[in-house]
Amino acid sequence: MSFFENLILGFVQALLEWLPVSSSGIVSILALNAFGKTASEAFSLSIFFHLGTAISVLVKYWKTYWDAILKDRSMLRFLIISTAFTGIIGIPLYLLLRNFFVELTGLALTLIIGILLLVTATLLRTGKIKATNKFAMEERKISDEIFLGACQGLAILPGISRSGTTVTFLLMRGFKKEDAFKMSFIISLPAILGAVAFELLFPSEEAAFIFGIEYIVVLLFVAIIGFLTMEALLRFARKMPFDIICYVLGGITIILVIIFMIIGSS
Repeated sequence: MSFFENLILGFVQALLEWLPVSSSGIVSILALNAFGKTASEAFSLSIFFHLGTAISVLVKYWKTYWDAILKDRSMLRFLIISTAFTGIIGIPLYLLLRNFFVELTGLALTLIIGILLLVTATLLRTGKIKATNKFAMEERKISDEIFLGACQGLAILPGISRSGTTVTFLLMRGFKKEDAFKMSFIISLPAILGAVAFELLFPSEEAAFIFGIEYIVVLLFVAIIGFLTMEALLRFARKMPFDIICYVLGGITIILVIIFMIIGSS
């Protein structure tokens, strides 16, 4: 894959990571249909590009992580429990999907992503309807941390938004929007690092990424763009009807796949 193609996918990842529209799903659709990647390669790429935005999160919340290590036992527990349950749900699902994607065509995976975007839209709409906006982050329970981690684990599915799923759960539990977004971002860093480490330790046969100078440049580019746009896009996200946007994106994706399938069979 060329440096320019990686740069485009990295830029898309940097912009969409903060919005509940499944950045991994959109990156996978582009890798599949614009750059001719296989389903397995697109899945792998969508994981590696998250490292850039993980750096952005680390830069923004470094004090939170530092305090968790040194003195904030409540935050340390939050990170450990949520990450553990992300792994419990995410790792088996990841292995299942990676093997499954080897057998899929680009159109088939694109169709699945379109359907899962509709699922994300429904989750976002449910969270918006059920939100009560009354609990602060400090009022969370261990059960909240467990289910939040499990929700994040489900977001390994391309088309299911990690931020959309986790924020929706927190809003349905009654947490304030600001705290819901903050908790969602804080737990993303260890999950992303874990996913990338797992991919490196147990690479698929069609591993799409090789670490090198070009990748480091793209990674830094994603981190800088992600950090610079984080606050602006978060403010934008709170005002936009992203459930409707996901419905539109999912619907368009499914319709285009059906059209291409009909053309291909004729």
